[in-house]
Amino acid sequence: MAVTNFIQQIWSKRIQDDLELKCKLVDNCLRDYEGDVKQAGSVKILGVGEPTIGAYDGTQDITIEEMADKGTVLAIDQANYFAFYVDDVNKAQSVPGLAEKYQEKAVHGLATARDSYVATLIKGATNVTTATNLTQDAVKAAIDTAIVELRERNFDEEGVIEITPAAYNVFKNCLITLSTNNPELIKKGVVGKYDDFDVVMSNNMAKDSTHAYCDVRGKKAIAFAGQINEVEALRAEKRFKDIVRGLDTFGAKVIDEARIQVVKVPLTATA
Repeated sequence: MAVTNFIQQIWSKRIQDDLELKCKLVDNCLRDYEGDVKQAGSVKILGVGEPTIGAYDGTQDITIEEMADKGTVLAIDQANYFAFYVDDVNKAQSVPGLAEKYQEKAVHGLATARDSYVATLIKGATNVTTATNLTQDAVKAAIDTAIVELRERNFDEEGVIEITPAAYNVFKNCLITLSTNNPELIKKGVVGKYDDFDVVMSNNMAKDSTHAYCDVRGKKAIAFAGQINEVEALRAEKRFKDIVRGLDTFGAKVIDEARIQVVKVPLTATA
């Protein structure tokens, strides 16, 4: 069976679109620099310093200064692939819903890899608040402290609280329930609001042996850029089947530590 009728653009677009919907932590990153992401490439993130503000009374000359270049490079240095057998690619494309079943399985794994990578960056952020216990009062107090810490650093943007299922379980009674049945919002893991922050629950938050690394952050704290670079079909050499495989390349980086506050939450409650 030939794979000459494989429609690469459709498979690639569906996987990319579904991947955008499945990612939770990535969705809360700065995505302005996606551009044309290439394997082992990089993206330049533009930035400038803050100008000095001087008093003026109309009698003195003003001082003109050079604006410092605060730009940084986001390395596209992460790559993950999928590869699986399909009995018949042409049939998979012609039977309604069959191609989507294959794509769904690939997307789930890619989304987990993307979010898990962002979670490691959150864990490594420098500003940390630690909850004293896995209880409603302790988690709420830590999140309140984290929000205050952010606001004292002039935080003034759309923000998100990202927590594990265990942290959500003890914190959920503090939330404002979502007033929407928007399935796309629910897919993104948004479970409510707290103090004007969306609350997102994710299974992919980083952990160590004692704590989970939740966070409160703005959507400009971490930059992310990624792209499905290749999706292709080929005939299996040693089986009477086709192979579909694809490559996802991406990079992420904490670009503003002031916009993120880690909240360490114990994995278990203590008496």
